[in-house]
Amino acid sequence: MRAFLICGFLVFHGVSVLWAAEPLQPPFGLSWGDSPTRLVDWAMRTKLDQTVKAPADQPRLKVLLVSPARGTLPGHDATTLEARFMDGKLFEVALHYTYPGRKSAFVRAQFAELRKILSHRHGPLQMGAKTREEPLDGVVTRSTAYQIEPAPGSNLMLVMTEVTDAKRGDKSARFSVVYHNGGVLQQEGPRVIIRRDGVDVPPGKP
Repeated sequence: MRAFLICGFLVFHGVSVLWAAEPLQPPFGLSWGDSPTRLVDWAMRTKLDQTVKAPADQPRLKVLLVSPARGTLPGHDATTLEARFMDGKLFEVALHYTYPGRKSAFVRAQFAELRKILSHRHGPLQMGAKTREEPLDGVVTRSTAYQIEPAPGSNLMLVMTEVTDAKRGDKSARFSVVYHNGGVLQQEGPRVIIRRDGVDVPPGKP
């Protein structure tokens, strides 16, 4: 059952199985270049929380986070969907998986299982970067990434992060699946403004 739930985000809302040679499509029935409207409508229908972030150093970028008040997204193991829009056009989607109360060994097993599923669907994921950081005394953060680039500018990345706190004896882990399509940013289209109270599409070109 768990394998089915993890796999489900790849085919949710009728998303077809893609071959490795084809550009990857975002999950949850989204399409590259979408305005935030489709995602916002789905979040409202399913009563999910929405948070809009607007980085001060990147005024054209808006980040929309969608998550339930507790638990996971409907029918999935992912706890949060993060969508990135440049000038209102969707170019990146990340699914974040957290398992509160679960040991790192369990999360690593889920990570390995999902990596196997993704490799079967899209081709072998190659080892990416490995990092190790010590932001605080006694705390060590390690990240491991795997990725595949089926087409120029389009890639899929699977990243696991483990945090070890030697002083408290705590160890936790989480992972994310990131779909990215930089090519959509080269396409022309109407600019969309994301506001806290809704989405506006100004007439004409930017």
